[in-house]
Amino acid sequence: MGRTTVHQRNLTWLPFLFCKLSICCLALGSIADAQIQPRADTTNRTTSVRGDTSLTGTSTRTQPQTQLPGAARITPAPAQLSLSAAIDLALANNLATLLAQEERREASGIRQQARSGLLPNIDGNSYQASITENLAALGFQSGTFPGFTQTFIGPFNNFDARARLVQNIFDLSIIRNYQSTKAGERIAEYRQRLAREQVSEATALTYLEALRTERNVAAAQSNVELATALLSLAQDQRNAGVATGVDVTRAETRLAQERVRLAQANTASEQARLNLQRVIGVPLGSPLVLTDPLRFLDEAPPAADSAVAQALTNRNEILISQSQVDLLDLQRKSVKGELLPSLQFLADYGVSGITPNDTALPTRRVAVQLNVPIFNGGLTQGRLAVASSRERQAELELNSVKGQVEEDVRLALSALRTTVERVRAADEAFLLAQRELEMSRDRFRAGVADNLEVISAQTSLANARDDQVEALAAYNAARLNLASSLGRAETFRW
Repeated sequence: MGRTTVHQRNLTWLPFLFCKLSICCLALGSIADAQIQPRADTTNRTTSVRGDTSLTGTSTRTQPQTQLPGAARITPAPAQLSLSAAIDLALANNLATLLAQEERREASGIRQQARSGLLPNIDGNSYQASITENLAALGFQSGTFPGFTQTFIGPFNNFDARARLVQNIFDLSIIRNYQSTKAGERIAEYRQRLAREQVSEATALTYLEALRTERNVAAAQSNVELATALLSLAQDQRNAGVATGVDVTRAETRLAQERVRLAQANTASEQARLNLQRVIGVPLGSPLVLTDPLRFLDEAPPAADSAVAQALTNRNEILISQSQVDLLDLQRKSVKGELLPSLQFLADYGVSGITPNDTALPTRRVAVQLNVPIFNGGLTQGRLAVASSRERQAELELNSVKGQVEEDVRLALSALRTTVERVRAADEAFLLAQRELEMSRDRFRAGVADNLEVISAQTSLANARDDQVEALAAYNAARLNLASSLGRAETFRW
């Protein structure tokens, strides 16, 4: 009676134990599901690198807003470097393009993995075993079979060598999954093209910055030469008794200022060259002669509507977003295909016996297996809801990217028109500043006025010369920006 009571008390704990185990399993399942769910792909929203073509201030920054990584490979530097050669070197050596190339190879490997589910899977194995069995563990007591007086039997030998074949005849989920990996490979291709566009644009901006700083050095050198000539004039006028020591001091101060600006321009030029060498992957400090000068081409910009249509067709950001929508649609269909039956062909062939040389006979099995999903606790329905939501998110992002691309094109056209006017105004201001300096110098040489007017005109000419360089650089940066907004940065040339 006591043992029965104890047994009944133990049984009362079983429902509670079962409930606890169920709760633990559900919790672990939720954690695992959260860990294995893929993240929504947000990396495909990479925007093209843009140069700062701001027209305010005294300087125009032509450096890319998004810092381009340096080169991952180093090649010998050419003696002369054109923009085309700089872009080719950057595409071959820069880290961004090399990583994009490897990501495309990775996507190709993922597609190959998914394709394996559609191809035959064949494997083979063989074994030679020595076996013992306890019949009591299988529910057979001694005496159950005539001649068997004990439950322990063996050892006895068993041999089997066999090749097995599994072929999916129809599985819609595997088919859609393979199609989605092909879409993923296409996205990787577009991302590689986008990386090439970004590297090309950033390289062109870096090349432009090097050209701009070279022009600044030349302008600063011209200002030093002019200041030297005006100092000599002031000294001659003082020796002739027409000017005073104050005039000479003003000229000397101006010459010292121009020498400081020349030193600063040389430092900026050296920095720009090092940055260019780092981007394109040549040894730092290599002597480079930049062969493509800054140019002004007074050409009519394309019409806004046709430019927008071209950008919507060519921009890799849009192609990536559209392919992302296609990929997520196929992933949703793949999940939906898990609700449908699948069909498999199974076959194996081999020999079995006691040993390879003892009673070994060929045996085979051929079967067609139908798998019918019935209920998996709502797992597939939940995954389907997630896939549908991600597809909708991608569609919304695609519409946003299209709007951003159109805005890029229209802003680039507006900036180009403005920089054209800026170049014309800077050229006219330079000519006027030269004329003002000539007149003030003539007045000073004639003894009509002191050199205060000369110094003022000299300052105006130096500023006009700098503004001319900055306007030309801003114009070329605007042209590059327009080409990039149209998806043609890789083929852009001055």
